[in-house]
Amino acid sequence: MTRYLDHDWFPESLPENVILGERTWLYSTYAFRHYQSRQPFGLKTGHDCGLYHGTFFDLGPAGEVAIGNYCTLVGAIICSNGRVEIGNYAFIAHEVVLADSFAALPYFQQQDSSAAVSAVEAPGKACILIGDNVWIGARAVLLGGACIGAGGIVGAASVVDFHVPPGSIVAGNPARIVKTINR
Repeated sequence: MTRYLDHDWFPESLPENVILGERTWLYSTYAFRHYQSRQPFGLKTGHDCGLYHGTFFDLGPAGEVAIGNYCTLVGAIICSNGRVEIGNYAFIAHEVVLADSFAALPYFQQQDSSAAVSAVEAPGKACILIGDNVWIGARAVLLGGACIGAGGIVGAASVVDFHVPPGSIVAGNPARIVKTINR
């Protein structure tokens, strides 16, 4: 079964293991140019999401991405051979990179990295977790092991590879907690 987007300029169909929720906008199937996921659901989004221009899903064979409801990804690059989970109401700004290894290369170009091997050995294990109501600033980088708690904010150009407690604001390279929001 081939699935094309009515508005798409790119002449390829949507991969069969990509599930887009109701009223979710995807700018083009070009987002899957380096997509190789063989998981039952390589990408599954909730409803009312926006996957805008410049967003790419460069997933290896064991790669899978789960995106909640009411999320916006504006030019994010997700490069993983593991699991990436994004909660509800998340906003991921321009040129954010989510990668489970130090270099975000399409899977076929990667050498035998430990992140890729561990993701294959333990599919379903989350490599990168983003909680509900999280904002991630432009050009931030989230590496394997990053876990952003609910209500967290990641400052622009920050590099995160650790657990960020809920309601925390992190910034810097390497990122550090600069403030906690009490709600």
